[in-house]
Amino acid sequence: MPPEYRNNRDDAPRVVGAMAKTYPGGDHVPLHLHKRGQLLHAVSGTMRIETSDAAWIVPPALALWMPPAFPHSLTVRSTLEMRTIYIDPDACKRLPAGPMLVEIGGLLRELILAVLDEPLDYDEAGRGGMIANLMLAELARMQERKMHLPMPRDARAIRVARALLERPDAAGDLDEWAQKAGASRRTLARLFRSETGFSFNEWRSRLRAIDGLARLSAGEPVGRVALAVGYASPSAFSAMVRRSFGESPRKMFRG
Repeated sequence: MPPEYRNNRDDAPRVVGAMAKTYPGGDHVPLHLHKRGQLLHAVSGTMRIETSDAAWIVPPALALWMPPAFPHSLTVRSTLEMRTIYIDPDACKRLPAGPMLVEIGGLLRELILAVLDEPLDYDEAGRGGMIANLMLAELARMQERKMHLPMPRDARAIRVARALLERPDAAGDLDEWAQKAGASRRTLARLFRSETGFSFNEWRSRLRAIDGLARLSAGEPVGRVALAVGYASPSAFSAMVRRSFGESPRKMFRG
């Protein structure tokens, strides 16, 4: 099914447009695209964003840059207070050409809130124009957090991947998941390796690390986080994060 075109702020009369919206937990926005680039940021709550080849779990400390005309879907994990910045396509030529998970520093966070106080047709020579120009300068300095999750393309493998995205703590070895997918163990293992670059177990560990780090960033205690992603203790969760990213959860969270 082709992606739906959604015009929220694509026809805004200025280079930068902004929108504040609340989504209830469990809500889902199917595959769609915008003419403009977007910075998707949550003041509170956590969201999962998927494209055809990757998924990101985005907590309040981070945001996702989505270039113009890039099909994606959005799944809300908990009540989401989202702030979206829409950037005119011409201005996006100086910004990253692909989706990118980025940190939201104090200045950019305040600029997002400030531009929401301005009308859509803000005075380009006044406060609104200064905020927009400074925001574009900050966006050009975005640094990527390489915490994406490559997604398989084969229908059998993606069925398994999406089930684990919904329940990262789900048990079962490769044989059990292959049976659920309607594939042999060998086929499922080959699909994950060839289409994501990770073995099945490596991919699941990466998912659990990313999901757990997002929960930590959103303020959940580490013991509850460990259980939520399938580990019996915080130390087991921390060891898995170190294996996946080479750093402890505390160091990554502070970074």
